[in-house]
Formats: sequence, C-alpha cells, structure tokens
Amino acid sequence: MARMAIAREEIPMLRIAVLVLGALTLLVPVSSAQLAGKDRDEAKRMTAGVLSLRNNVPCRYTGGGGWGGIGAEVVTEVSPQGVDWDRNLNAIEQEKARKKKNRVDTIYWGFGPNDRIQYGRLYFKGETVELWAEGVKPKDTEIWIRFVQIKTLDDFKKAFDQILSTKPLQDEHADWPQNIRQAIADRKVVLGMTKPQAFAVVGTPIALDSGENEGKKVETWFPRQETGTSGDFHKVMSATTGFPSSLRFVDGVLTAIGEAKKGTKVDLEK
Repeated sequence: MARMAIAREEIPMLRIAVLVLGALTLLVPVSSAQLAGKDRDEAKRMTAGVLSLRNNVPCRYTGGGGWGGIGAEVVTEVSPQGVDWDRNLNAIEQEKARKKKNRVDTIYWGFGPNDRIQYGRLYFKGETVELWAEGVKPKDTEIWIRFVQIKTLDDFKKAFDQILSTKPLQDEHADWPQNIRQAIADRKVVLGMTKPQAFAVVGTPIALDSGENEGKKVETWFPRQETGTSGDFHKVMSATTGFPSSLRFVDGVLTAIGEAKKGTKVDLEK
C-alpha cells in the first residue's frame, strides 16, 4: 500500500493547524452548561420554605373541563438581568388565535410583590431552571417561575434576587420609616412613599405617564385593577386588586392617590 509522503516543511504548518483548532475548541461555549451536584442542592436550599415575591408573576391557567381540571403554566421568565413576561404573553396570544379556545384560558395577575409562596420544587433543564410552588392562603393556587440563562450558581443567585426574597420586603429596609414599612405590610400605599416603596405594594403598573411641571419631574402610574382568573380542578376565581386607579409622583415622592376600585370577587365555578 502506498504511503503519503509529508515534506519536512509541511510539519510546522500541521502543528500550527492543530494548535489553532484546539484554541477554537476552547472558545466554543459549552451548550450543556448547567447546574449540577452541590450547586443544585444549594439552589434547592434557597427555594425551600416560605418566600416573598419581589414583582408580579403572571401565570397562565388553562383547562378544558372534564376530569382534566385547570392547571398553571409558565409565563414569567427571570434571568440574572431582569424579569420578563412580554415574550411569552405574545406567544400565548398567537397560539390562542390559532387554536380552539379552552373552557378556561386566562392570564392570572394575582401574584405580586410581598405575596408569599411555599412548597417550592425545582426542575433542571440545561440552562433553564423551573420553579413550581403554591401560594400561601388566600392565594393557595399554583405558581410557576422559569429561570433562564443559568450557567452557574452565581447566575441563579442573581436571578433569584430579581424575583424572590427570603423575608417580607419591608423587613429588608430597616432604614425606611416605620409607618411606611407598616403600610407595605398592610398592602397599602400612603402619601410620601418613594417609587420603590410604592412598587413593593402595587408592583409593575400597566401604564405610566411622565413629564415635567414647574421644573419638577412628574410621573403617574396606573396600577393593575383586575387579577384575571385562577383556580384548580373545576373551580376558578377572579377578583379586583383593590389598588388605587392612579399614583402621582413628584420628584420621586407620592403626592396623590387615585380612588381605589371597589373590590369584587366572582366565583366562576362550573
């Protein structure tokens, strides 16, 4: 069998090619990066017990009747950089436009800042970690949070801090005035609150206006008024949030509170 002859001057070039290929291999990101071993155990420890939410966590509730009942699906995604639900909401709207409607198919906005969750279970899927939990009464229904871009335990910790707290939000700020901390605990907004303090009560507003008046920055929030529908098995519930219709901030301080919509609760049990 004939052998291929390699000239001496070609050998250095082959060595260079091998080195280049090796370097490129090191630069390629590992697609299978994920939490494992002790990191998973630590993530589970972080999500054990009772936790408080830092932001709204909308969930999708669907069900077609019969014995299938009603179940929750992920809408909220949290990365180390922030919280997002718009992408999944848009995808859900497109899906609903293509498919036959279920008996129940709604986005539930009832979970928000300082709501408590418990019984957390984690599901690890590559760089994605999904958290299933149950709300503490009276919001004792399912809730899902999807953590994304999780390659290391530090990534998970950063994402965790975007959406969860191990204590009520007012207890994280001993420097806030006692009356403000008590108002947050009572889920009320009061004049004199800063925007972060009001956010700890009403969460992300559905809209806001901003501008200036006599050289002062003016911002008006419009808090969410309806929770949407939630439930399990054959029972679903809908309610109003009870939040004020508007909050007006001047130079970052709450100066006017709109009238709250009268709270109602509707039982849609079949």
